[in-house]
Amino acid sequence: MNPHQVTRRDLLEALASPTALSAWMMLPSRPESVRTARNFVADQLARWGCSGLEGSATLVCSELVSNAVRHGTPDPVAGQCMVALTLVPGEALITQVADSEPAPPVPKVTPAGALAESGRGLAIVTRLSAYWGASPGPDGMGKIVSAYLLTDRDTTVPGETEAAEPFLPGHAPSADTATRAPTVPPPAPPCEPELPKLDLSTPSVARVCDFITGGTDNYSADRALGRRLLATAPWLDRAAAAARAHGQETVGRLAAHGITQFLDLGCGLPQRHGRNTHDAARRHRPMSTVVYVDHDPVVQAHVRIRLAETPRELDLHADITRPAHLLAQPAIACLDRARPIAVLLHEVLPWLSDREARDLLETLRSWLPADGVLSVVHAAADSHPESTPVLVGLYRRAGILYRPRSLKQVLALAEGWDVDAPGITAVHPGDLHTVGGRAPLYDSYAFVARAPRPPAGRSIQETPLGEASVGDAVLEGAR
Repeated sequence: MNPHQVTRRDLLEALASPTALSAWMMLPSRPESVRTARNFVADQLARWGCSGLEGSATLVCSELVSNAVRHGTPDPVAGQCMVALTLVPGEALITQVADSEPAPPVPKVTPAGALAESGRGLAIVTRLSAYWGASPGPDGMGKIVSAYLLTDRDTTVPGETEAAEPFLPGHAPSADTATRAPTVPPPAPPCEPELPKLDLSTPSVARVCDFITGGTDNYSADRALGRRLLATAPWLDRAAAAARAHGQETVGRLAAHGITQFLDLGCGLPQRHGRNTHDAARRHRPMSTVVYVDHDPVVQAHVRIRLAETPRELDLHADITRPAHLLAQPAIACLDRARPIAVLLHEVLPWLSDREARDLLETLRSWLPADGVLSVVHAAADSHPESTPVLVGLYRRAGILYRPRSLKQVLALAEGWDVDAPGITAVHPGDLHTVGGRAPLYDSYAFVARAPRPPAGRSIQETPLGEASVGDAVLEGAR
């Protein structure tokens, strides 16, 4: 098809094309169906020899299915949604999802370009699709949402769309469909940055972790590596969950002691509502500001779409291995260095070499303002000596540096910092109990530290968090 603004007519012609290939499945209205739908799309595209479309197609499909599940019922018969794929070779891929909610799906965008509370996922669909629209279900109940993706995935989003007929065997398009569903508003103003290109042919740290912890924002390469990791270390999912929970608790504690500015380096993919850095901080300080930084373009896309809803949530696509360049970026310059700032390195340093980790920590130590703090959660190399080297090898073969560190090595990284009491703690999954007199297994180390400064300026407020030198570090089970 020659490049032009895709319309409803293009979609209907593609669905009726004699060269079209189609597949569909029914899913229950349950959250786990999102992952099932993504797997269905990925597997079907692989069978059609179109794995290059997997990134955009699975992302669009997961957003549509998420909306359908949100509107569905737990009834095993009535509470079902249909997912259909139609491929016109060399032209387009059409993803369609049945939704029980009859109201038209409309992404709502504020004048400033920030996404409103509703319609966040559909904004992703708007950006990745050449065209999308909705039409009433064939039985008069609910609707069918259709997204048209060009096979080159380089099209721009049209300024306006119309309703689209569903692809259902034996269902002929009706003449009056366009009059029954309102059009979609135009895309966000030009000032809103474009989403980055999606390169999903190799695994990424953030998406592999998402798969391990049961998320849905991962792809074939990520799942393949994640399955090998879990086969080697079945405890890995609990370790990742425990590390994240500890990081959230630390953010809440820092906010409770007066810190309202957070710089989350290597933030990873956004979590469910209530499980992100800004959620933990705002439970204690509603006016907290968070800057999310990551080098993964897929993470940046998700952060921008799902979290960038208020002026107090900023995203920055930057490389933390270039710390001086990183700290000079305008998003970080928005932080008020006259007030305390908390820098978060939660499960980030294991993905850096020793030299990169030292350079980053030294730069941060010089940059942190008075009463600023550093929070570190770091994978332990000495808690599972039988499986950790195998994990390192699996990541290395995937082209990813993984550098868990022993307690001695973590102590070396903390050299030059004043570490808060109780020192360096061991973070272990909460469901493991003492067996045979041995302490529970731990999977990460964690500590909060400050840059050395004169004693007169050390506390965040009248009641300090407590301090201890690195030499006084203790090994305790994190509660």
